[in-house]
Amino acid sequence: MNEFDFINKYLSSKKTSSKFSLKYKDDVGYANNNIFSTDTICEGVHFHRDDEPFLVAKKLIRVNVSDIIAKGINPKFCLLNLSLGKNVDDVWINNFMKGIDSDLNFFKLNLIGGDTTKTLHNSVLSLTIFGDLKGKKFIKRSSAKKNHFLYVTGTIGDSALGLYCRKNPNIKIPKKHTDYLKNRYLLPEPRTELTNFINKNASSSTDISDGLYSDLKNICTTSNLGAEIYFAKIPLSIAAQRIIKENSQLKEKIINGGDDYEILFTGPNGLDKKKNVTKIGKMTGDNKINLIDFDDSISLEGYKHEI
Repeated sequence: MNEFDFINKYLSSKKTSSKFSLKYKDDVGYANNNIFSTDTICEGVHFHRDDEPFLVAKKLIRVNVSDIIAKGINPKFCLLNLSLGKNVDDVWINNFMKGIDSDLNFFKLNLIGGDTTKTLHNSVLSLTIFGDLKGKKFIKRSSAKKNHFLYVTGTIGDSALGLYCRKNPNIKIPKKHTDYLKNRYLLPEPRTELTNFINKNASSSTDISDGLYSDLKNICTTSNLGAEIYFAKIPLSIAAQRIIKENSQLKEKIINGGDDYEILFTGPNGLDKKKNVTKIGKMTGDNKINLIDFDDSISLEGYKHEI
């Protein structure tokens, strides 16, 4: 059972759904003029035992910041929950908290509470984050409009390719490219500079955490629309282009790879005039996702033409 199966089976009922949950059609909740979100990172999945705890802490904060800024809102408060694994010691905790303090200052966040406990195995780290709307709207992922265009920020697929490089150290591309991709996996860069732009211009929006295809599917499903995207228009870093040239099968990670924490949004034509914004397709009314100019002979886990 995946996350969406769980939501459909246990949460999306009249008894449990409420106006505050936005009927579970978004990755935030709304209450008392605030929007809330939470994300968890797990040792062995989102970070590894030998990663620098300073960077692990920054990743935890940034994956959560990404959720809120994709709504066009700046976050202000957070709660920190730590289930620390058996291999965590005082040195690890000290360096981890230095990373927490660093990014709390960087993103102007206020840590107001949380919880700590111990596990017998790997660490599980969670942050709950929220922002005050103060009368401002926030951009849902369920409010896309037919014939609006699809946009992404930054470059796509870097994080998944960085994890691939970590697991395959003998890949034959220059070290500067592998280092770049690994860093994109270890340290997301939420597009805080585009928060107000998203709020003023986007009709729907989400961050790319589960992968471009999956997060586009979320927009389509909740908005009751379809989409067509052009693979050739998806922006790739120089490092991503180089590694795909060496192994064309890695193109699937551009579509399916998660942890980019860039923003996927819809809006009227012309928004790609903004720096670091690229138009990759268009919303349609046929409830299908069509990936144009892509080699279907490549096996894509979870990739389907129809939704």
